[in-house]
Amino acid sequence: MTDTFLWKQARLFRRELALISTVGLLSSLAALSVPWLAGQLLGGMVSDFSPNLYGVTGLLILGLAIMAALNICAGLVSARTSGLILARIRTETYNHLQHLPNAFHDMSKRGDLLSLMTHDVRGLASFLTATLASIPSMLLTVIGASFLLLLVDPVMALVIPILIPLFFIVTRLVGRRLRTLAAEVRQAEAEVIWAAERDLELVPATKAFAREAPQSRHYAAAIDRARILSLREDRITTIITPLISFVCALIAICVVVFASSQSSGEARNPGDLFATLLYAALLTRPVGGLAGVYGQWQIARGTVARLERILSEPRERGYQGKSLKGRAQGSLSFEKVTFGYQGRDRVLHCVDFTIEPGQVVALTGANGVGKSTIARLLMGFYAPQDGRVLLDNVDVRQIQVQELRRQFGYVPQRAQLFNGSIAQNIAFGCDNASPEAIANAVRIAQGTDFIERLPDGLGTEIGDNGVRLSGGQRQRIALARALLIDPPVLILDEATSMYDRASEAAFIAECADAFAGRTVLLITHRPATLALADRILEVSGGGVLEKALCQ
Repeated sequence: MTDTFLWKQARLFRRELALISTVGLLSSLAALSVPWLAGQLLGGMVSDFSPNLYGVTGLLILGLAIMAALNICAGLVSARTSGLILARIRTETYNHLQHLPNAFHDMSKRGDLLSLMTHDVRGLASFLTATLASIPSMLLTVIGASFLLLLVDPVMALVIPILIPLFFIVTRLVGRRLRTLAAEVRQAEAEVIWAAERDLELVPATKAFAREAPQSRHYAAAIDRARILSLREDRITTIITPLISFVCALIAICVVVFASSQSSGEARNPGDLFATLLYAALLTRPVGGLAGVYGQWQIARGTVARLERILSEPRERGYQGKSLKGRAQGSLSFEKVTFGYQGRDRVLHCVDFTIEPGQVVALTGANGVGKSTIARLLMGFYAPQDGRVLLDNVDVRQIQVQELRRQFGYVPQRAQLFNGSIAQNIAFGCDNASPEAIANAVRIAQGTDFIERLPDGLGTEIGDNGVRLSGGQRQRIALARALLIDPPVLILDEATSMYDRASEAAFIAECADAFAGRTVLLITHRPATLALADRILEVSGGGVLEKALCQ
């Protein structure tokens, strides 16, 4: 499976990789001429052999210039292709993550995902362009140099059967260790990213509990573990290729000396002797490079294995479901619904209730009994283990999931905002929202007063997660975002829990406009908000019971 993924990426960019390989092959052909030309030039300088030095010099300079131009071309194409491959893998992974169910994200560490999408896949793109595409040129250099060496000095060809077993043995021994070590390094680096993200989010709590020193120690420990593992990996990859090259060069020199001693009584062209030595030296580079390919292949396979674990996760059901015909009426039903989160006890058991279109219904109950779970089931974030959840008498699992969620305006307990302006956050679910529509949503959500007091009004930047705003202000923005899309069903999950009494009273006064023509589900404990409800459903012991309204 792992190799299949790599070949799939290679096929998608086969033209670019073929161009890199072709340029590399041409560069190798040019390189093969250099030892002979240089040997003739040096031989002519130190002996009575008198080749056309100017002609040989010109050809040598031309060969070197062609090599330089081809290498530049290969580098530019490689950089461009690496960027394209990197962008594609990142985009594919990001899109897949966006379509995975909430259960996957609940069980995953964000640092693992961030490390994979940033650091790890960059190495994969580099492997395809810098390593895989260079194999043909390295093989051509080995074969071509060996053949030319055989023509110049047959005795020197003895170096080839010595190098091949050495190459095979070393790569097999090192490659196994590198694959395991590479997986450990990637995991340790993911832990570092996860720790940094977690600790930055916890800065206010860290300061409140004076935990700066312990947090720093924990982060330093994660950094140190990643450093030690990375150093082990670097030691292997740094030592092995130069070591192979050195051994190859040593063997080549020994063979050259042996060949020279065998032919010392013969009259030989010194240029051929120089060419022999230079061809032997030329062989060391590709042989050393091929020795490193296997180790790099194992590192790439470790990355792909992690990537495939994510890409093999099944997407949310329903992306190919039915499309709703226009705006939903807003009828909501649970039919004998049973649900429990993965690895936990059941939250809901055989739940039955129906909400008619246009009704305002309050869900009450103790913390953790499943009120927010009901909202998540309605929107298809999770699927019940038994029973059915219906919108307009249609099972939500049969509805195209994006169509389904466009029918809901959802305000969670914790407002999810991003680092941008207030207007951008409010318009998050409605790209074409007019300034007038945004202002109207802000008015109904009781955000006008505080926004007008800000220096830049709706253009005010609010920081990550709205950190520059109070909890109540963040909730008003989240509520305005939900109202802006004008959904047939509005779900307010403790949406006014951080409002002061005056703002809550003002919001309730505006509710006739906000709730008109839509079904509303209020998840709340606050008496003032409960007073808005036509019905009250109490969640308790895994079930839902109708509760009498207080008159």
